[in-house]
Amino acid sequence: MICGFHLSIAGREGFLTALKEAEALGVKAVQIFAKSPRAWRRKPLPPAQAERFRAYRELLGIGYLAIHAGYLTNPGAEGELFEKSVLSLADDLEKARLLGAQGVVVHPGSGPAEGVRRGLARAAALAPSGARLLVENAASPERRGGTPADLAELVEGTPFGLALDTAHAWLAGYHPVEFLDGLEARGLLDRLALVHFNDARHPRGSHRDVHASLGQGTMGAALREFLQDPRVGALPFIMETPRADDRRNLAVFRRWAGAAAPDRG
Repeated sequence: MICGFHLSIAGREGFLTALKEAEALGVKAVQIFAKSPRAWRRKPLPPAQAERFRAYRELLGIGYLAIHAGYLTNPGAEGELFEKSVLSLADDLEKARLLGAQGVVVHPGSGPAEGVRRGLARAAALAPSGARLLVENAASPERRGGTPADLAELVEGTPFGLALDTAHAWLAGYHPVEFLDGLEARGLLDRLALVHFNDARHPRGSHRDVHASLGQGTMGAALREFLQDPRVGALPFIMETPRADDRRNLAVFRRWAGAAAPDRG
C-alpha cells in the first residue's frame, strides 16, 4: 500500500523541495500545489527544471504524484471566474504533464453539473495531459460533490476520475466506508484513483472542513475500518494532516495498514 503527504514546493529548490521532504520521510507518494493555491498568478515551468524533477523522482522511486488545483478554482462558475478557473486548471494540467504526475485533483466548486463538466472539459482540451482530472468530494452542502450521487452526476459522460477525502465524507455526514458503498452502488469504483486520508477536527455532519492528525480527531475507528477495506487497498493514500505531525501520522498509518516496512510506504 503506497502512502505519502501533501508536501510544499516553497523554498529555493522549488518543486525539488517536495521530493526531498518525501525522501526524508521515506514515502513513495506525493501531492503538491503547482503554484500558490490562493492566487491566480501562473508562472511557466522551465522544461529543464521539470526534467530534473522527473529524474530525481525516478531516483527516489516515488510511485505516485498528484497536483492539487488551487482553492480559487471553480469550474462550474460563470463569466470571469469561469475563465480564470479554466486557465488555472489548464496550467495545473500542463505542469502535471511536464512533471509526469498521474493526477490533478480539483474541487468541483459550485454551479450546475453541466457547467462543472463543461469547465473541466475545456481545461482538459486546453492542456492535453497524461494526468487524469480527479474530482474530489466536498464537506460542505454549499459545494458540489458532497454525496456519491452528486459525484456521479458530475462525472457522468466524462473521462474524469475521483478522489475521496475521508474527512470530507465524514463532515458531510458519511462514514467513509458508507461513502465508498455509495460510489460502488453507482458503478464508480473504477473511477476512484486517489484517497485523501485525513481525520476531522469537527463532528460528523458538521460541514466544518478542518483536518486533524490520524486518531486525534472525531473519526475514531472509521478511518481504520476504511483503510482495511479491500476496495481501496491498491490506491495511493495522501495525508493532508498537520505537517508538524508527519512522522507520527506516517507511523500510525503504517501500523493501521499493517505495513511497517519503509519500502512499502
